[in-house]
Amino acid sequence: MTEPVLTDEEKNALLDGVSSGAIEVQSGDGQKYADVKPFEFAARSRIRKNSYPRLFILNEQVAKRVANYCGSVLNCEARITAEPVSNRTYGDQCGRFPELSAVTVFTAAPLEGNGLLILESAAISQLVEAFFGGAGNDVIMNASGTFSPGELAVCRLFSNAVLTMFQDIWEPIIEIVTERKSTKIGTALVEGIGDSDAVIGSRFAMQFGDASTAFTLLLPVSMIGNLMPVLDGQKRDRDVAEDRRWERSIRERLPDVSVRLDAAVGEARLPLGAIAGLQPGEIINIQNPRQAVVAAGEVPVLQGIFGVHAGRNAIETTAWIAT
Repeated sequence: MTEPVLTDEEKNALLDGVSSGAIEVQSGDGQKYADVKPFEFAARSRIRKNSYPRLFILNEQVAKRVANYCGSVLNCEARITAEPVSNRTYGDQCGRFPELSAVTVFTAAPLEGNGLLILESAAISQLVEAFFGGAGNDVIMNASGTFSPGELAVCRLFSNAVLTMFQDIWEPIIEIVTERKSTKIGTALVEGIGDSDAVIGSRFAMQFGDASTAFTLLLPVSMIGNLMPVLDGQKRDRDVAEDRRWERSIRERLPDVSVRLDAAVGEARLPLGAIAGLQPGEIINIQNPRQAVVAAGEVPVLQGIFGVHAGRNAIETTAWIAT
């Protein structure tokens, strides 16, 4: 038998101390012996609500198109890779770019607002070298603090091509028309987007030989907010009541829809050689000229008999064609 932890005298003294208040105990209403400190989410980590898998798939197609463009137009081999999509504030996104970057401001009607295509200085140097016949892998550091007219011309050429690819690849999601508005030197000169505005960033790593750089597409969440569930890969739940309203509306309008009717009153089969040898004035015998098939919108719907009614050619319908 083990020795007791407390003797009877110690137990009695402990109970007397608790009842008199001399000894405090932890309870739901009493003193707490642990301090709770505020947790700052922003100072520790970023919670990613989603990764936009469908947007990443679209970006992979953009990367492939840009690589083909570099190979055919710039006559250089480039490896373009779509990186994971990021959802940050515009201020956080801008911190990733060097001060000397070419920022193409563009619209994508009917989406509201402006998107940005950002080319880093090293990327422009590589594109310029490739455009003028170089290998595209010698990066010349730009120490002037700005871009020359020739560099900006190549930047506009590349940006226009990327925006056209962006427009074509997004067509299954939404039909947009991209248009370049202006080119800014550095993100600090861009207007209309605040540092705290949420922005979806799509970064594309570019590698020319041994040299690596990137370009980035930034789309404000306010610009593509309605498309976020689609880009995130979420399946939209069907609204049964809404489906019924649409079905009823379509059924009510169908009787008033105009449909073109065509009729085939007969057919003939000839060898290809005989058709090639036909001359003006020759007669082609048509089998069963009195039988007719009526088609609505090129879909056969009725069978009938060809004849004359009230002095005009007509078809007397005899039966519906089962589909």
